[in-house]
Amino acid sequence: MHIVLAAGVLLAAGYFIGGKRQGDAPVEPALPPAAGQSSPATAMQTRQGAAEVMVMRGQAATERREVDQARMTVLEGGTVLRIEGGVGRHFARQLAGIVAENRGLQRVDISSGGGYMMEGFEAARVINRHNLIVRVKSHCASICVALWAAAFSRQLEPDAVIGLHQWTAQCEVMPSPEREQCQRHAQFATQNKSTYEAWLRSAGFNADLIALQARTPPQDMAILTAAQLRSHGVDFVLVEKTD
Repeated sequence: MHIVLAAGVLLAAGYFIGGKRQGDAPVEPALPPAAGQSSPATAMQTRQGAAEVMVMRGQAATERREVDQARMTVLEGGTVLRIEGGVGRHFARQLAGIVAENRGLQRVDISSGGGYMMEGFEAARVINRHNLIVRVKSHCASICVALWAAAFSRQLEPDAVIGLHQWTAQCEVMPSPEREQCQRHAQFATQNKSTYEAWLRSAGFNADLIALQARTPPQDMAILTAAQLRSHGVDFVLVEKTD
């Protein structure tokens, strides 16, 4: 039950590298249901190696929206940074500023459905460069997975889940000059695909999981539990749940 609830939160919160931003590749978010409506997402099971992987089925976005900026809070005497929310337009710069101001920072605790691709890549590089530990508290999906994979060490709370899916940019539906800008930034995604996969492989993601990410449609989310990640060789430490 806890995993299903977490998966539902993940799909509702997951921006799937989404939104529209000047200077960033626009991609499609999963929209949460309107008040009083049930979620459009449904769950199904798919075979992935020896384990059943839940895939939350969403609906393709019919509108674009900005990704909300995550809340970042420094805790425990400057040794822990808690991040809750999307990878928004100033995410990487805010993260880098906090790291610079807190030289004793050791760990990032995160719950995020993802957000802007370019911000996520730059944030992952900040985490990698400063040898930070990244702990997933509830869910980490889409470009958030890059932050987790690029960390010096990865942690996961027992009920936390990881969400994987394709990246996409629907440039053809956009008017000029936005269409051309979208195409340039879609090329950025292609150029950085090898870096992302290298981070995944360094974290122990095997070929099956990388293939799962590549074939899961952008409006859907493949949900991986700690047990499933472990069975595929992902390198992380399971930690006790904290407030």
